[in-house]
Formats: sequence, C-alpha cells, structure tokens
Amino acid sequence: MKKILLIPLLAFSINSVFASPAVMVGVSYNFDSRDFGVTAKLLSDDEEDEIVGALGATYYPGSTTSKFGVDAGVGYTFDNAAAVVSWDFIRKESQVSVGWADVDDDAPTSGGTPEVPPTDETDGIPL
Repeated sequence: MKKILLIPLLAFSINSVFASPAVMVGVSYNFDSRDFGVTAKLLSDDEEDEIVGALGATYYPGSTTSKFGVDAGVGYTFDNAAAVVSWDFIRKESQVSVGWADVDDDAPTSGGTPEVPPTDETDGIPL
C-alpha cells in the first residue's frame, strides 16, 4: 500500500524538475464517507493535455467527522481545467476532484509573421 502512495509523489517530484507547476481550485468527492469538499491543489505541470501529479488540501463543510484533508494523487489537465484521483491521508479514503486549473494552452502564440518554408530558386516549389 505504501508503494502505491509513493507513485504520485515520485511522479510529482520528477515532473516538477522539468515543468512549471499549476494551481487547481475545485470541488472534491470522497467515496467512503460520501462527503463533498472544496479543494486546492498544486499540479506538477502547467501544460494542457498532460498527466500530472497533485498535492492538495480539502475543506469539507458538511462533514460530521474531520473537516480537513490532505491528499496526493494523479490527474489530467484540460483547457483551463483538471481532474484528479487522489488519496486523502488524514481521512484515509479515496477522492476524486475536478476544477479550474491555471494551465497553458497548447496553441502557440503568434508573435509576428509566420515562417515561410524555403523554396527552390528555379521553380518556386517548397523544399
């Protein structure tokens, strides 16, 4: 069980070396207690359409047990959104989260004139 919990942390630490992190804010649902919460997470990458590691904290306003949780997991980033499956270490239960994430678009930004492919000088056909 401990090895399974180390996988998202390892993925998060390795990916963080090469990428800029992103912030996610959203809602979560814990399967065992059936509690909804408000969550904030740090994602290992700020690029769109990527698998990411996640570390987060959650507040459960309607919970009759523990009101706070701390989790780690893996997720996927979308266009300004993310979905994460994680393990809450305080509440000892699985969690799924979705929400807004500060991710960069895949589309390159236009900074001027587009590049023109080189052509053959004699007949104008692209190389």
